[in-house]
Amino acid sequence: MDQVVNWSLIVKIVISFLAGALIGLEREKARVSVTAESEKFVETPGVRSFGFISLLGCFTMILPEYIFLLKHPYPGFAISIVIAGLIMAILALYSYYRLVLAKEAGITTLVALVLAYTIGATIGLGLIIEGIAVSVFATFMLAVKLSIEKAIKGVTYRELLSALEIGIIVFLLGPFFMGSDVTDPLLHIINIRVLYIFFVIILILSYIGYMTMKIVGPSALTYFAFFGGLVHSEATVISLGKIARDLGKGMIAVKGALTASLAMIIRNVFLLLGLIAFSMPIGEQSYLIEHIALAASPAILIGLFLLKVIGRGIGELKPGAKFPSEKPISYAIAFKAVIVFLAILVMNTYAALIGGNFGALVSAALGGLMSAEAVIFSSFSLMIGYRIAPKIMLASSLLAVAVALLNKIIFLKTCEIDKKSLRTIFFYQLLLSTPFLITSLYLVIALKP
Repeated sequence: MDQVVNWSLIVKIVISFLAGALIGLEREKARVSVTAESEKFVETPGVRSFGFISLLGCFTMILPEYIFLLKHPYPGFAISIVIAGLIMAILALYSYYRLVLAKEAGITTLVALVLAYTIGATIGLGLIIEGIAVSVFATFMLAVKLSIEKAIKGVTYRELLSALEIGIIVFLLGPFFMGSDVTDPLLHIINIRVLYIFFVIILILSYIGYMTMKIVGPSALTYFAFFGGLVHSEATVISLGKIARDLGKGMIAVKGALTASLAMIIRNVFLLLGLIAFSMPIGEQSYLIEHIALAASPAILIGLFLLKVIGRGIGELKPGAKFPSEKPISYAIAFKAVIVFLAILVMNTYAALIGGNFGALVSAALGGLMSAEAVIFSSFSLMIGYRIAPKIMLASSLLAVAVALLNKIIFLKTCEIDKKSLRTIFFYQLLLSTPFLITSLYLVIALKP
């Protein structure tokens, strides 16, 4: 009688060995690295040992079922117990050799061996994807050990405490604020959830900016400013202003505000293009896209030129430089920013009550102080509802972007940086906003509906 090959069983066996061998490969590479640095040979299990341990874990799970299907008289679970006992004996002997005889510290390899056995058992149960995922993740965590050690070596207790404070605000207080939709009883415009999100973003970006500056140095601030500007330019500028104040280097705020503003322009341009593409017929898109390019292109070119000119103006600071401030987050600055946010929100609401095109433009100008993205979305909503014409929608959006470029100076004043840097930032932001102001004015005056 022809014997039927159980391909599923073979696949489990092969994958379980490879999953364990992957961890063993990392351990073997780590051994070679340690031996080269310390010039002392360190004996550790390698590719084959970890692969076989994982294979035994797979056999622990599949043999009882396989023997049961063959109606073998010998109870399959007894074999599993024998294999598990064998693994425990191997681990006990290796632990004794490593900790007692070789007198080597650390239990990472021992834990990795147990994990390899567990991965093999997981694959034996049929959870192949899950087993592979655990193997890859475990190998990655073992491989980045040195990088993690370098990253946390310079973390002070206050910096750790600040991270825990943010964690408490996000994970303990977050569900309470995010689950509620409470507004003020008078105007019904101040949403507690929005204020909470704004406050948390400022704290998180402030902490990230502080740690990035400390670990990598000033060269990292450009990347932080750009990617932070894509997320929330106002909060990013506030965190950079705090760093500039603490270090007494106003050029950090100047270059940071400029970089974050460029990121904000790029984000809002793509937002406008996306909304136009998905909400308007192709025939009506061309003149709007042309005027978006007319406003954004000069602003981006001006910003890149200014960054080129002041690119070396920050100065040199060694990575790990000691900051004058004791904590990487400032609740005072965050609360000041929230107060400014509230004031702008109230003004924007009253301006919107004026109504009509004029009201939309005034609302856009004041709304840009708070959030250009919110103005863009609200303008599109008014256009779709036939409350304003497409040209007024675009004029309002571009005006909001222009004002959002100028509002950086308002938020930076809360950081108490030097007046010379504030004047420089205002001049640069005015240069960036001019193309948007001119294009917005042209749309209102010159174009026909």
